[in-house]
Amino acid sequence: MAEHRTVAMRADALLNRERILVVAYAAFADDPRVSLNAIAKLAGVGAGTLYRHFPTREDLILAMYRQEIQSLVQEDSPLIK
Repeated sequence: MAEHRTVAMRADALLNRERILVVAYAAFADDPRVSLNAIAKLAGVGAGTLYRHFPTREDLILAMYRQEIQSLVQEDSPLIK
């Protein structure tokens, strides 16, 4: 059986990932057909960086969805308030 390990991301990689998500959210709101290369350029990262974090368009959209749901859960959580 293959063993899965969780590897901590470097600080700059985390910042790049977050920047991509923020830019992608706005870019998709503006034009749902925006290219991933355009999102990378708007985020100030290379296409390789974007594809390393999000290999497909679906991966990026799913990550945006998860981030949005997590934000809603935290806002509604009695433990956070």
